[in-house]
Formats: sequence, C-alpha cells, structure tokens
Amino acid sequence: MLQHEVHSRVFLALLTANGPGMMHITGLVGYHGKHGCQLYCGMAGRREAQGKQYFPALLKPLNYEVEGCTHTDIDIRSLPSPSCEQYNNNLHHLVTSPNESQYRAQCLATGISRLSIFSGLDCSSALGLPFSAGSDIMHLGALNLSDLMISLW
Repeated sequence: MLQHEVHSRVFLALLTANGPGMMHITGLVGYHGKHGCQLYCGMAGRREAQGKQYFPALLKPLNYEVEGCTHTDIDIRSLPSPSCEQYNNNLHHLVTSPNESQYRAQCLATGISRLSIFSGLDCSSALGLPFSAGSDIMHLGALNLSDLMISLW
C-alpha cells in the first residue's frame, strides 16, 4: 500500500435555502437586518422611526429622518458588487469584537451575525462566501406567486 499525501480544494458551487435557512448557512443577519441582502451587495435598508426591522427601500421617503437610515436614494443599476475580501474583513471585525455591545454594533454595520459553517473554505480558488450563496427564490413560484394569483382571481 502506497501512502501519499493528497491535497484537495473543496468548494461549493451553490448554497440554497429559504430566507431563514440562508441566515444559518451564510451567517448573515437575514432579510430583516440593516444589510439584509443575502447576496451581500452592501445595500443598506431603512426602518420605521420606532421599528427594529429594516426594509430594502431604494428611495428615501419625503420628510424621513430616522437615525442611521438617511442615506440618499439607491440606484439599483449601480449596486456595489459583493466581495469575498470585504466579507472576510467584515467577518474578522465581527469575531474580534471585544465585548457584546461592539459585537452588536458590528452585526448592524456589516450585516454578518456569526461565522458560517462554510467560512473555512478558501475563496481564492473557488466560490467562497458570499458568492456561493444563492438568493431566496423558492417561495416565488411555490408560495408567493400562487397566493397572489389566487387572490387576484
């Protein structure tokens, strides 16, 4: 029997799940977070004045002055591209938070809430996070669209 050392490069081409499932796979905050895009595009959401849940509103409402949400209108044609390096830098800032309040602030600022089980995969040679994560489209045809059509009919 020959003994050889084998080097393999594991990668996942596409991770899919519904919205809550993707939160566990990717470690991102989910659709309700300030940076809730599961594709990690960097678009910041907006919330109601006393609310805690953010929404992906591209246009700033008139007379809207909610702290942390007063960014200008977002042009959907020029969203920033996801970056593996940005994701890893943000993840590093999150996991090196010195205390609970800094950790929560980093979750809000980065859109990452925890390490993913796939965080250890090398993204230099394959699709690493956030590129290997798909968006939540399973409910479009199965639940949302059919429910909408039945309601309209």
